Amino acid sequence: MSREIGRSYVLSQPTVLKYANDAVDELRRVGDVEASPVLLGFLSRKLKMQCFQYPGDDEVRALMGPILQPYLVRAESINFAGRESADQPLSTRVSRSTEEEFLQIVSSLAEGHRPGLTSSALLRELVEDYVAQQRTNRSTSAVASPQATQEASTPLPRIDTEALLADVLDAVRLQLEHHGLKPIKSN
Repeated sequence: MSREIGRSYVLSQPTVLKYANDAVDELRRVGDVEASPVLLGFLSRKLKMQCFQYPGDDEVRALMGPILQPYLVRAESINFAGRESADQPLSTRVSRSTEEEFLQIVSSLAEGHRPGLTSSALLRELVEDYVAQQRTNRSTSAVASPQATQEASTPLPRIDTEALLADVLDAVRLQLEHHGLKPIKSN
């Protein structure tokens, strides 16, 4: 059930379960729930057991319905489609052509000298390489600049996501070239 909900709202299964458990914790604090031994008993069960019990337990459904109704009305008004989150798959955060090119790159690496390589493993590797490269660049500029100690105390600038994506794609191209592969040109 959490996988199906996750797909609908572009969330990972662990995130769906976390939100569900958080919601149950919040419901336990609602006055009408605290006053009902039946609801407290129901909400003290594991989430999986609640899911199995709820459809067939008329008493719990009759007590819970009026409590949940305002939350359900509010939830229906939220526009989830336009939101970007860390849980969204790559396909919803980059253009379709970029995603297809990236998947082709991963596929060719997996068929070649990187058997079993997945897109998430390559993304993790690229991000780790990018962070290491930036760390090296910062330490090199810190040695070159005596003002580095003063700059270290100032907050970091906001991240330009388009520039970051361009840098990640450049890192992908460098990795491909490092492994002897030519990147596929997109139209």
